Amino acid sequence: MGRQYDAGLQERVERYLKENGLSQAKAAPVMGLSQAVLSAYRNSKYDKGDIAAVEKKLKEFFQIQDERQESSQRAEALRGKAEDGYIQTSISEGAYKSIRYCQLEKGIVVIDGDAGIGKTKAAAKFYKDNPNTTVYVKVSPSTGSTRSLLKLIARALSMQDNLRTEDLSAAIQEKLRQTDKVLIIDEAQNLKFLTLEEIRGWVDEDVMTGKPGIGIVLIGNVEVYNKMLGKQEAIFAQQFNRTRLHSRYRTQDVTREDVEMFFPALKEKGMRRELDYLLSISHSKWGIRGMVNVFNNAVNNEDISLAGLERMAGTMGLLFV
Repeated sequence: MGRQYDAGLQERVERYLKENGLSQAKAAPVMGLSQAVLSAYRNSKYDKGDIAAVEKKLKEFFQIQDERQESSQRAEALRGKAEDGYIQTSISEGAYKSIRYCQLEKGIVVIDGDAGIGKTKAAAKFYKDNPNTTVYVKVSPSTGSTRSLLKLIARALSMQDNLRTEDLSAAIQEKLRQTDKVLIIDEAQNLKFLTLEEIRGWVDEDVMTGKPGIGIVLIGNVEVYNKMLGKQEAIFAQQFNRTRLHSRYRTQDVTREDVEMFFPALKEKGMRRELDYLLSISHSKWGIRGMVNVFNNAVNNEDISLAGLERMAGTMGLLFV
């Protein structure tokens, strides 16, 4: 007689894979298992292994998933309705419109400012709304070189990325020209000078064929635009001349109406002091992201009063208001 498996747990594994659209190869490391072990367990063929140990890992994994979902549901019951985490604030809507402007008018559009105020959320929303005409890449310090960026873009376009650098650049330009695609480069402050030099010409019309250029949106902190000004103005004059629009957002730009959109339940309950406190958090260096994190944690702590919010902010090290 074969060894006993927890049928309910096996069913939970199958449901998790299906609901999240995950392959076994991607799910296994997330669950803390090897692909071979997960496969054997799913098919009740792990008789020679330690079934109890596998099931213990799975139970711990799903317990965390359940608690996280419960926490999220509690917070969402008090927060504004968000589609895929997007709430249309004055900042996120402004950034969204700037991306659309770039798509229509071509050229370079710079969206910069403080962290955690909705720039990336706007880009993600735009991509979701326009998946066929948007190319989105996120740059890190290790991918800010010319070749690394070209490979990121090529992969986003499902193109071959092992060409020589100059050939890859030409192939990407040819793929994008005469299309309505807009290229969004997030965390663009990580781009190297030569990388900016490489892509700046992409927005120009091809003088030989007459094909129009493309629109490129650079999203990042204030360093993105500062590189084009100040002491390096002469060096970056070419990029600066191609900039069609510059939008800069600071945490101080978050309005009370924005905060109320995140927490309509507080407005309905007349919790003005709590809203004022959350607004003050959004105006700090922690931005909207910090404000939401404080509120979510206060919800989990079952105390969203002013005292509860202040306590949670102190626990998180946000001692600034």
